Amino acid sequence: MHKITTAIAILALACSAYSWDDTFPVYVNITKKHMDIGAMGGHMPDIFYTTLLDRYGSRYVVLHKEDEDDPGRIVWALYSENNGMLDSVIVDEKGNPYKSVGDGADGRIPPPLEEKLKHRHLENVVVAPLSVFDAIAVDLENCNSDHCPLCDHTMVTFVLELDSDRKSFIRRLQSYEPLLQRARKAGFSVFNFALLCGEMSCGDLTLFQEMFNSVGLEMPPPPKSKKLTQPPSTGGDVLRPLKNTDKDFDKVLKEVLKEIEKLGTTKVKRKKR
Repeated sequence: MHKITTAIAILALACSAYSWDDTFPVYVNITKKHMDIGAMGGHMPDIFYTTLLDRYGSRYVVLHKEDEDDPGRIVWALYSENNGMLDSVIVDEKGNPYKSVGDGADGRIPPPLEEKLKHRHLENVVVAPLSVFDAIAVDLENCNSDHCPLCDHTMVTFVLELDSDRKSFIRRLQSYEPLLQRARKAGFSVFNFALLCGEMSCGDLTLFQEMFNSVGLEMPPPPKSKKLTQPPSTGGDVLRPLKNTDKDFDKVLKEVLKEIEKLGTTKVKRKKR
């Protein structure tokens, strides 16, 4: 394993095993094919998506897949419509969208979802492909509620897969801006970014600054120096006992950053699975 991969793995382990103020960080993991929410050392199921051009414009829509090699079928949902544009996804009493996989080989034929609302009076209801941002927003709201009592309910970190070209990466990040807006509506107020190493250096601070600027955000201040503690157990085996639990996280972070600085702008290609 290459040094830079090892350094990032150490940092990820430190962040997942400990947290500030006895809470677990919440992550939105984003690749070019799927997204998922991570917290408390695990993650929710992958939500696959594709780019679709319909009468509402170019959108990222959810795909139902049996596995990663499955081409997938489009997932549809009920939306309210306003002035010919999609307004908001309609949810049931549990906060989940009314959704169903489309008919046909690729799911492009909309299912009869309106039947689920026959006892409700709603105007301007349409059936449209489900936005992956709306699907992720539901999971974020669950993390920011009683479903995840040990989660940090203020900050969310978006973990992004890098492109080899810097400009195309920034454009893709900007296309995810509606997801940031939904995260804010879900109750998160502080946003951060993390990167999966690719052709560009993960230690490029100017890139991080450009990322925040491109979506109209300010870089959050560094956390204050604190001693780390294990989150209290709620009955389940959240964490196994670890040695040196009173070790200062700042020291671990500095060691990792020094290791990354030694590597400079080393380029590392991810191995294909």
